[in-house]
Order: sequence, then structure tokens, then C-alpha cells
Amino acid sequence: MPEMVDGDWNLGYSATKLHPGADLLFGRQPSGIYCLSEPEVSFSDADKGDGDLPGEDGIRMGRDYQRSATVTFELGVDGVDRAVDGHGDDRPWAGGSLIGVWPYATRPPGLPGGGNSAPTVREPYRWSADGVDMLRQAWRADSVRDRAGGVAWLRHTTVGGRTRMLYGRPRKFAVGHSRLTRQGYTPVVCDFVSIDDRFYDATESAQDLWGLRWVGVPGRPGRPADAGPGVTDSKTTAVIKQKGRVATHPYVRVYGPCKNPKVTLVGVWEAQLSLELKSTSEYVQIDPRPFARSVMHYKSGSSSSVADKLTRSSPRLAEMVIPPGQWTAKLAYTNAAVTTTTGPRVEIRWRDAYTWW
Repeated sequence: MPEMVDGDWNLGYSATKLHPGADLLFGRQPSGIYCLSEPEVSFSDADKGDGDLPGEDGIRMGRDYQRSATVTFELGVDGVDRAVDGHGDDRPWAGGSLIGVWPYATRPPGLPGGGNSAPTVREPYRWSADGVDMLRQAWRADSVRDRAGGVAWLRHTTVGGRTRMLYGRPRKFAVGHSRLTRQGYTPVVCDFVSIDDRFYDATESAQDLWGLRWVGVPGRPGRPADAGPGVTDSKTTAVIKQKGRVATHPYVRVYGPCKNPKVTLVGVWEAQLSLELKSTSEYVQIDPRPFARSVMHYKSGSSSSVADKLTRSSPRLAEMVIPPGQWTAKLAYTNAAVTTTTGPRVEIRWRDAYTWW
């Protein structure tokens, strides 16, 4: 992901075998794709569960559900001075390549728009047309829309360098043709629809728990490097601080070896798996985020669903959230049958969630 400053927007998603990903920087004039006005953010109406009171006046308020947000852009694709698409002849295809824009100051020499290339009579139109072509390719999001549940992310940096993001998909795309198009400038209207109305911190927070020393884990603050076999220190309790304003979904990875691991967010939920993980390379990922909602077992390069291994005392994935505030996380487990000096390790990852940029 590129470095961002106040006013920058970034559309991103991962590549697949058949389609490229995207890391598209836009919003300010140096990118060649800039906002003509401040993007509009609108929220869909809440899904209200109100019902009439039979035989009397009034209604009974029911359970309300917040839905999505939509960000609408009015963009100018400007190829008057130099090319908007910095890829040159090296087009982004599949196999891990990314659709993106380099700011002019950092474009490698030799690419269109880099170095000392001077515009000709025909180039402004071609440069703008190529820019619209690239923007439309990024907005198609082929690698995302091919998968049910697949999402892109939209990041935005505001005053002070604060960057937050939405998960969702690019949707509407309309090109406004005018006499300026042949002069190298084309207006575009497009929007991005999010999966919910939460604005997430661009930086992912993390907390680790482990039983006996997990051999081979490098040192990090709060966890010294391994001193070798026989070391038996552990960390089965940790403090989690969610600094946002609304609840957020974490994802949890449980590495072996252990039996029946249980991760508890004290006073909120406890998730337990009825299975055995036999090695340090084997793990289960519990992912309650709206675009994932899965419990997957990873071993020897293969994966399978083990949602049925969650015990009845575990929460529904939709309810597995970290509310704002400070909470205590705990790890409990039974030793695996294998003979080892190591124990399980748990990674808890989350993004603080807010209600605005």
C-alpha cells in the first residue's frame, strides 16, 4: 500500500490466479485522478423491526439493524500534461500484479509520464483515455466480484495523517463525455458501497497468548526470544484495548500442539474448539468478520471447515466482537498427546472501529 497524505484515497484488493489486484491511489491532483468536490458519504436507512400494537394506538419498537454506507466520487481524469496510467506497456494482469497509479514525483524514468517525456498533439487524449481505461478496470474489481463474500478496501487519509478504511465493493461507474475529453480531461462519477457502517483503523492491532514457550518464535515486546528446550514460561492472560467507538470483529488463530483450546474474552464471550492440533504448523482460524464468517483448519498446505468443532458454549460468529474499552483475554487448553516442550499459541487480531473518518 502506498504512503498517503491528507486528501489521498486508496482502492485496494488482492489478485487471484485469473485477475489482477489493485492498489489505486487517487484523490489529489498529482495522481492524475483527482476529486472535483468532496466525496459524499451516505448511510442507508436502518432496517427497523417496529410492529403495530394490535387493538390499540402506537407501535412497539423492535430490533433495528444498521446496514451499509456509500461513498460517491466526482473525479477528473487529467492527462493534459502527462500520462495518468503509469504502467506503460507493462499492463497489470493476473498472477499477483496490481492496478495502480504512481504519483508523478515517484514514477520511474522511462514510463509514460516519467522522466522528460513531452506531450504531443495526440497524447493528452490518449493519456486521459488510458487513465479512464485503468480506472474502469480497477472499479470492475474482477478478482473480488468473482467470489461470494469477496471485498475490497477503501482507505482515506484526513487532516493529521489519520487513515481509516471501509470494506466493500466499487459499484457505480459513469463517464461524462465532453469537449474537454479530446483535450485530455474526462470527468467520471463512481461510488463504493461498504459492507457495514463502520470505519476501521488502517492499522491492525494484535495480542498474542501462548502456553509453554513456542520454540522458534522471535522475540518481540512482551515476549523474549526462545532460550531453548526446557523453558516453560507462558502467557495465558493478556489485556486487549479496543480504542474505537463501536464494537469490532476480531479474528483468532490457534496454533498447536494442544487439545480443546479455549479463548475467552472475559465477560463477553468464550470460544472453544473440540479438536486436537498436533504440531506448531497446524492451526485453526476463527474469523467472524462479516465477509468471512468461517472456522478453517489449516494443515500441510490444505484447508477445511471445522465450524462443527465449535462447542455449544461458543458464541454465534456474528456475536463474537470486541466492544470498545479494555478487556482481558485468556487461553485454556489440554496438553496434546505428542511429546514436546512446546505449547499452543494464539494470535488475536482486530481493527479499532469508528463511526466516521
